[in-house]
Formats: sequence, C-alpha cells, structure tokens
Amino acid sequence: MKVTYPADYDGLEMNGTAVIQMLLNGSFNMLQERLEAMTDEEWGQRALPGTSKLGFILWHCARIIDWTVHCAFQGVPEVADRAEWRERFAPEACYGAGIPDALADRVVDSTSRTDVALYLGEVKIEVGEWFARQNDQTLDAVPPMKANQAGRPGYLDPSVWAEVADLNGLPTWQILARPCGAHIRRHMGEYDVLLQALRSRGVVTPRA
Repeated sequence: MKVTYPADYDGLEMNGTAVIQMLLNGSFNMLQERLEAMTDEEWGQRALPGTSKLGFILWHCARIIDWTVHCAFQGVPEVADRAEWRERFAPEACYGAGIPDALADRVVDSTSRTDVALYLGEVKIEVGEWFARQNDQTLDAVPPMKANQAGRPGYLDPSVWAEVADLNGLPTWQILARPCGAHIRRHMGEYDVLLQALRSRGVVTPRA
C-alpha cells in the first residue's frame, strides 16, 4: 500500500500503514470527543423511536475496534474480557452487532459514559501497541477471522456473524478501514443527528 500526494505536496510520500494509523487515530478521537461532550443524562436517552440509545452507539463503536484488533485479527482476549469490563458489559451483547434492541438497551443501563471513556482509553493503548508492530506486509495479510470467532460464545450466532461475514477473507488493512474507519464515521454521523434532535427538544442540557 502506498499513497503518493499530488505535486503541490512537494513529492511527499506516505505509506499505507501511516494512512491506516491516521484513520484509527481519528476514530479514537471522534469517540473520545463525543464521550466528553455528552451528559450522563444523554447517555441513556433515545432521541427518536426506533433508534439506538445514544450511549449504545458510542459503546458499540469502542467495542468494534476492540473486537477487530484482538478477536478478528489475533484470536486473543479482548480488553472487554478483563474482569472490570466483564462486570459492566453484558457478555451476551458481544460487540453490539446483530443483537436484539432490548439487549442493546440493557448494555446502556449497565454501564456509563465515564466507564466507556475509560474502556476506550485502554483499547487505544492496546491497539496502539499492536499497530506499532505492523507494516505494509502484515497489513496485507488475510487473518483467519472466522476461525478466530470459534471460541467466543455468541460470536458465530447467525444474527451476529451476518453483520461481519463479508469481512472474512479480506486483508487486514481493508478490515481496519471498514469497521474501525468507515463504520465508526457512519455511526458518528448518526449519533450527531440524534443528539441534535434530542437537544432541539430541550430534553437535556449540553455540558458546559
């Protein structure tokens, strides 16, 4: 993977690994900014009928990064498997994809904005250490993604696996660019629209 900037960038070249790193950093920053800006009351609110609660969107985005790097790529325990997070995150919710609405709501009720901010910080550290060992060649490798799910309760349930099955067989960099990049940005757009709708009704007061 190589990205070459136009001539007006003085011929500066950046390899694909650096581009993916910028994408990941942006995902972490967008999540952190929103966790810091929302209120504790907003965390558990549903802005519109038929939509996810605001807190669930941010929790799911943090979880999908953890799942991607640790389970999908390496087949190792996730940060969410640590005792302090197992007690707060419903294990049956997996990483938030393909689960019933009632279970998604239960996740929001069992944790908080500050919990997920702390969790996100731990995920960022672990992902950063993993990424520091990567290069263009390792990011071009295809991980045994489906095999890595086999030991995880619920991860191969049809409704859950269906949400990520199209990633199986792709190279690592493409998977990073999708759930950890484009997917996060789509959810941030969703979150921003819903938060604006909630605040426009005067239901909650934004943080100062």
